[in-house]
Amino acid sequence: MEYALFGSAANRYDWHTPPHHYQHDHAFVIARLPAAPGRVLDVGCGTGVFLEKAIAAGFDATGLDASPEMVSLAARRVGKDRVRLGRMQELAETASYDGIVSLSWSFNYMSSFREARNVLSRFFEALKPGGRLILQLAHAANATGALNEDREPGPEGQPDDVLFLYRFSQVLGQHCELRAQYVYGCKSQQELVAEEHRLSAADAYEVAAEASAVGFKNVELLNSWRGEPLDQSVSAFLLAARP
Repeated sequence: MEYALFGSAANRYDWHTPPHHYQHDHAFVIARLPAAPGRVLDVGCGTGVFLEKAIAAGFDATGLDASPEMVSLAARRVGKDRVRLGRMQELAETASYDGIVSLSWSFNYMSSFREARNVLSRFFEALKPGGRLILQLAHAANATGALNEDREPGPEGQPDDVLFLYRFSQVLGQHCELRAQYVYGCKSQQELVAEEHRLSAADAYEVAAEASAVGFKNVELLNSWRGEPLDQSVSAFLLAARP
């Protein structure tokens, strides 16, 4: 399924979700990767914010995204040679990376746990021995259904010009599916986008079990970039190593 926030409205992504929102997450991930200048693949790289930080930290980092619009935006940020169009379900590399990263729930944009296991197997094969996998996962069981609001400056710095509403809730009767509802609006541009995303494999514990099943070791689930074990967070970090 195609989503406007990643497609026709992709060039507004950094307006409603600006790069500084991720500064702690990105610093945490960079600190957990094998030492630079290792090769790192960012799966679902979006507009290239993490790629830019990883490159600045000395990594040989490249990005993969299924959205042509996101690939174009990321290429403007880090260069065309650093990003390519593609789906994680079709990744077919062997022992190529020291680290694979997939943030902002990119991993959950798939159809089932069967597909999730296939993707984890592909990640395992693409990592070098000793390589690290870091995923940021949706965990539907902790979704509260609360409505959240962010206000950001507009494209010319207008205060509170951009509005972003979002709500996460577990799909009734489906413990591993998450409903993510988003509304983006910009007053100065007279724009409004509202859509619902369905995320699958949204049970971090089951993803961790699948990661172990395909061969990953030292699998950890954390609540946030602060490093505490998974408890109440709807957005968990999974860390694992390829032996």
